Order: sequence, then C-alpha cells, then structure tokens
Amino acid sequence: MKLTVFYDYICPFCYLTSKSLEPLSREFGLDIEWKGIEIHPEYPGTGQKSSGSLKSLKAAEIIKGSGKEIGTDIVLPGFKTNSRLSLEASEFAKTRNCFKSFHDSVYEAYFLKRKNIGDMKVVLETGSKAGIDAGDLEECLVKRAMFSRVEENKKEAESNLVVGVPTILMGSYPVYGNQSQETLRHMIRRAIERSA
Repeated sequence: MKLTVFYDYICPFCYLTSKSLEPLSREFGLDIEWKGIEIHPEYPGTGQKSSGSLKSLKAAEIIKGSGKEIGTDIVLPGFKTNSRLSLEASEFAKTRNCFKSFHDSVYEAYFLKRKNIGDMKVVLETGSKAGIDAGDLEECLVKRAMFSRVEENKKEAESNLVVGVPTILMGSYPVYGNQSQETLRHMIRRAIERSA
C-alpha cells in the first residue's frame, strides 16, 4: 500500500505522525512517499521566539501527551524558524539514499535538542549525522538545486486540496492532522480492504 505524506519539519504533529507511521510501515509493508512543504515561509531562518500564550501552553500539553502515547518524548523548542533549507536538504537526501536517517535527524534536532533547523550549519551537521557528505549538501543548498522539487511538492499538495500538515493520502483518500496510532492502523486496514 502506498501512502503520500505531506509534512513540514517545524510542525510537531508531523513529527508525531512520522513516529506513529514507523511501526505501521513495517506492520503493513507500506510504501511511504514523503513530500515536504513549507507552511510558514515568513518565519526567519534566524528564528523568532514563540509566544507563551495560554492557547500555546495548552497546545504544548496536548502535543506532549500525544508523544507519550506513542513512547516519544517531544520538547517544543520555544522558537519558530524557517524550514526551507531543511526541506531542500531532505530532497537531496533522497538522491543519496539517506532520506529516512536525515528525516529523523531533523525532527530530533528541532524537537529534542532545540536546534535551529533554519540555520545552514545545523542543517549540514544534521546531514553529516545522516551520512550525507557535508560539502555536497552545502553545494546543493547554496545553488538551491532542490528548490524546484520543494515547489513541486507544494503544487502537488495544492492539487490534492492539502490545507495543512500532516496530511496523509491513502490512495486518493486524505487523512488530515495527527491521528492516534490505533486510528491510523484502522484507516490503513480499511484502505487496504478497499483497494483489494
């Protein structure tokens, strides 16, 4: 069964969905295609402090609770940043067969170590950790060699009426937002039955 997942690295719910899908991918033999899209291009790569509003504090509690349900600690970084460099780097990682390792490392850098994944140095360090040559990755990012691929992801998202992330396409059926692992398991079973 093929799934397409639209995500952004600065979205905590995308991180949780990614972690939920890991065991389900093995369980059902899923073929997952990851399509990174930039949800906040207006955020600066240098980062900006997040608000400490009551609404954001309540959201943080929900996010941490959702993480505990799947055995994942999540630490909100306390700042917002631009994800474009990380998204372009993820497309480059696909060409080096390092996508999964890079994908996990970016989420860990942002949501566990509170590193600024909008910063070139952090992206290069994350790439090296995932097995990508730092020189090759830097050249790719400086030349913006993967710019068009991220733009293509955006166009594909728009054509599939993706209004936010995470969005999972199970065939042509969209699943919006973070779902519990059990809900995803049920939906995947149903999608497999429908396609049989």
